[in-house]
Amino acid sequence: MRRLVALPGFSLAVPFLATAVLVLPAFGAAVAWVARDLATGSPRSWPILAANHLGTLGWGTFTAMGALHQLFPAMLGISRRPGRPALLQFALAVLGLFLVLAGFLRQDAGWVAAGGVILWAGVGLFVFLLVRMVPHRRRWGLPVAGVLLSVLFLFVTAGWGVLMALNWRFPFAPGLLLWAGVGVHAAAGMVGWFGQLVVSVSYYLLPRFTGVRLEGDGALRWLLMLLNVSVALLVIAAMRAEAGLARGGVLLVALAGVVYVRDLLRFFRGARQRTPDLTTWYWWAIAVQTLGLVTLALGWLVGRLEGMRVASAAGFAVLAGWVSWAIMGQLYKVTPFLIWYYRYAKGLSAYEVPRLAAPYFPREGVVAFVLSVGGSSLAALGILLGAPGLAAAGGWAFFAGAVVYTFLMGVSWMVAVLQEASVKQRPV
Repeated sequence: MRRLVALPGFSLAVPFLATAVLVLPAFGAAVAWVARDLATGSPRSWPILAANHLGTLGWGTFTAMGALHQLFPAMLGISRRPGRPALLQFALAVLGLFLVLAGFLRQDAGWVAAGGVILWAGVGLFVFLLVRMVPHRRRWGLPVAGVLLSVLFLFVTAGWGVLMALNWRFPFAPGLLLWAGVGVHAAAGMVGWFGQLVVSVSYYLLPRFTGVRLEGDGALRWLLMLLNVSVALLVIAAMRAEAGLARGGVLLVALAGVVYVRDLLRFFRGARQRTPDLTTWYWWAIAVQTLGLVTLALGWLVGRLEGMRVASAAGFAVLAGWVSWAIMGQLYKVTPFLIWYYRYAKGLSAYEVPRLAAPYFPREGVVAFVLSVGGSSLAALGILLGAPGLAAAGGWAFFAGAVVYTFLMGVSWMVAVLQEASVKQRPV
């Protein structure tokens, strides 16, 4: 463990990222486990709820929290490493996640509620640690505003989840257990937290990766407005059971998707980099899937697609596709993991790594890309069509991609570091 802590680039944000990468195969296995049921049954069974929260919390949110501990100070133009409060937050998040998942697997709402309270406390500490940096900022921009709005939605989403779990264990508002409660939770979490975060961070990172600067942050101002108004409409629609407001919210999300893809294409067309880059591959996949999700939304709006099946397919595609691809692609660049892979698993020196012709294109990553992108896309299609065999096949392919990705970005270099440490400790 000391050897791991002594790695170049290590900070107290890394445990979040390392945990998420190691959780990814478990999430992949959960996807394979529930894909068939999603294509044939209710999206609210105990196993599906467990798989959903393993992905949203253990994979997506853990990665986002670790990345923001490192990225947010840079966005503000200040130099600040996460301190011991981040380690406390990590402990709260891990304990809370364990209890939540155990509660779903044990079919015990009390455990879910207890874990939710602890996890919410960790999220509250996380939001505080980010917000307290703002007064010390040296620069400001729309991506920063979008990140702050997204983490506030994370706090709301976690708090609403706690309220639902407590109501499940100690019933006091039956409506929260119906689609009203689920609708608020999903809108705030999927659109307000994940959607807004990925969009905002991309407008900060893509100009640096592609060398393309869009005038005035491109369409980000309009995107933030569309996303936040859509969440408001979807929340009100869920609470009042008003289909018209729900259609308005979905229409705004679809419009945001079209506007976002337009700016993504502007980044790609002007990109200066000509060497192969897996990060760019994942962003192309995100652009294509965004248009697919827009098509699903329009199909539901004109009455050509059934609402529950569209919601299940879209929710799965966002979590196992859109959000997962954004994370998998960005981890090649915004964390030290890839450098550790080259230095320890591949044995290259610190001088050799920057001289690689295509450092963001390890061959194993191509396998992970094909399996993860193809698998989650097939599974989402199977869920939409009600084809359990297709959904299951896609789920298992996604699981295989998750295993390859985790070996590349986590296990391979960790094993090499630990072996090196054990050799040094052997008596001569």
